Amino acid sequence: MAVFLNALATLGWVLGAAFIVFSIGCGLYVISEWVEEYPRQTRKLIQFSVWIIDIVHVLAALDGVSLWRVVASMCANHVYTLNLETFPLVHTTSLAFLGSCALAVGNHFMWFFYFIQNLGHPFGHVCALMFFCVWMVPLALFVSLTPVDVSLPRAHDSGDHQRTRQNMFKTLFAKFRQPDDSRTRQQSLHTE
Repeated sequence: MAVFLNALATLGWVLGAAFIVFSIGCGLYVISEWVEEYPRQTRKLIQFSVWIIDIVHVLAALDGVSLWRVVASMCANHVYTLNLETFPLVHTTSLAFLGSCALAVGNHFMWFFYFIQNLGHPFGHVCALMFFCVWMVPLALFVSLTPVDVSLPRAHDSGDHQRTRQNMFKTLFAKFRQPDDSRTRQQSLHTE
């Protein structure tokens, strides 16, 4: 009896985790659609959130969190805002974008190792600081930045390359939205 209930509980956890991941993905897609429609407001919102997060950093430092880590994290957030100069377009080879990517990873590990060494902080405090102070701005920029690509020439083009705008989140997951040629061919063979 305990074997069946353990298997059922495991299945429940797996399905629950899959549902949460799917829901987060859908939410990010909806947010990226909104960002694409309102880029000016999004830019202002991201800049405003950086200022609010600066206040959160100062309050965290007053609560006894490592001061030099707070200053480093605040500096990382202001480096992220360099991407707002060309917002919502981003050159993925630019120094600001590459530096932001490196700082996002470095900032995460800096805080991760700090909390590993200082186990006295409650789990809720760790999660809140990691979400608001470490992940919020990079995640907002990831969802809202639009890569500048040089598209392939088309038959109706005059031969010059055009710059296209497409949301980075959509670019990464475009394959899932487009039908596969082999599947459409198989479906057409079955209908004939």
